[in-house]
Amino acid sequence: MLVLCRSVSGKSLPENARIMGETDETDFSPLQIGQQYKVYGVMFYTSRIDFLVCPASGGPMWVPSNLFDVVDDEIPQGWGCVLTERSEGYADLSEAFGIHSICGYLELIRSYSHYVGILERDPEELKIFYSQ
Repeated sequence: MLVLCRSVSGKSLPENARIMGETDETDFSPLQIGQQYKVYGVMFYTSRIDFLVCPASGGPMWVPSNLFDVVDDEIPQGWGCVLTERSEGYADLSEAFGIHSICGYLELIRSYSHYVGILERDPEELKIFYSQ
């Protein structure tokens, strides 16, 4: 799956999609307008979908799909899906943020410690991520 960044501004998010405290002033740097990004995961909330992308000048980050146009809609072979409310660790995401499910490469959806590790920039978990 491949997406094209068309905005890095919170202004591009409809009011009902601002679920993580985003405002018009929210800046989604280090994303770059006009740059294509490989999608490593898709996260489903009630009112929006986020993509897991990895800008060249930063680490992996979840960002609202509203900022992108889909260039290649093919789901990568070997991906899986976790229903957060029914899975140990991931249930915290359901309760705290209203995340219903995550689809992505298998380590992302099978290991909550990996999910947390890439966001916290754990070197061992980032090695696994970058191998994708």
